[in-house]
Amino acid sequence: MNNHEVVVQRAHPAQAPVAGSEYRIPAADVYETPDAFVLMLDLPGVVRESISLTLEKGEMRVRADLKPLHLEEGTLLHSEMEGPGFFRVFSIGEGIDTANVDARFEQGVLTVKLLKSEEIKPREIRIN
Repeated sequence: MNNHEVVVQRAHPAQAPVAGSEYRIPAADVYETPDAFVLMLDLPGVVRESISLTLEKGEMRVRADLKPLHLEEGTLLHSEMEGPGFFRVFSIGEGIDTANVDARFEQGVLTVKLLKSEEIKPREIRIN
């Protein structure tokens, strides 16, 4: 990884926020624009208030907890939608303006825009 990349990595059990938990790894897309790195994470069934996003020591951690979907009385016979939620870690290179991170959550997708610091943005040189 050069010092200006965002590297996608999967969270392994040792990184899970609760030891022995069964957090799912959300699908993610990462792309680069001239001004930023943009990460999009698929978080179905999550409410905005349950999302935790931290950026520290070269890592961005995303955790989103799920609330039980079955509110009626009855016996749950089969479930593939339950679990504590989602968790994923991304390695973040140097050159990110950590004071200006933009995060939005719409229709089950978390979009995080990591703006590049001025020194790593491409710039055009005027030729005289």
